[in-house]
Amino acid sequence: MDKVYFSAMRIWVTAGFLLFLFSCGKTDPSAESDPVTDITFSYVQSANKLYFSAECASSYSGSSLDSVNVIWSGTDTTGLADTLRLYDTGLNGDIIADDDIYAVKVSNDTTSIRNTVSVSDTHSVYFWVRAGYGSHLDMTKISASISNSGPSITAVSMPDSIKRLGGDSLAVSIMVVTADDPDGFEDVKSCYLMFQKPDGSYSSGSPISLYDDGLSNPVSYLWDETANDGKFSRYITIGSTNPLGNYNAYFYVRDYAGNESSAYHKSLVVY
Repeated sequence: MDKVYFSAMRIWVTAGFLLFLFSCGKTDPSAESDPVTDITFSYVQSANKLYFSAECASSYSGSSLDSVNVIWSGTDTTGLADTLRLYDTGLNGDIIADDDIYAVKVSNDTTSIRNTVSVSDTHSVYFWVRAGYGSHLDMTKISASISNSGPSITAVSMPDSIKRLGGDSLAVSIMVVTADDPDGFEDVKSCYLMFQKPDGSYSSGSPISLYDDGLSNPVSYLWDETANDGKFSRYITIGSTNPLGNYNAYFYVRDYAGNESSAYHKSLVVY
């Protein structure tokens, strides 16, 4: 996930008049540590959701924490902002209750917020985290990028060599591609390979898809052990008409934003 951490300018608002007095026993808010830290924003593209979190002190300047909100403007600060409440209840996107980390996860659609974003957006987004402590407000302005750095292949499991059988027999093995993405492997949408034969031509001339659906179809030589685990799989078959020699397999994965990984190369010797 694109996670962004900032230390940003703090704006302190107090009700009434500001009194510049020296008084024994009074606490200057600016002398205390910032009560809001570790602000996080991410755009979970696979689920089309926005996630916000911040760690907030339970009290500040003698007052307990009243509320934590995000004022969300999206890519345009001139429009009407969304006000989103953050929670520390283990619900609504918060992971652990009562750990002083307040969070919310909201759907990135117009039924939930005004200021939606798109996977094609390359602009910065803007929001404020507002924590209320009695008459004091801690306001932190954030700007973040929603650019997607794309998926990657972390491992490919397949045999180094396969013996070609005679007649109508097929030699069958499996290949498994393990994929990942900065937004989590759930953001990986598809996986495919280009299979180059010993003479330099490509099998079928088009991409060969691998799947992460947990389904098996021996007729189509499709196989995947567990659905949605970030591992894309299928059978690999070598028949009597396959030429002997060295084959090159080039694997790719693509995320929901359309970003494609670099090629991951594996070779296979048919003997």
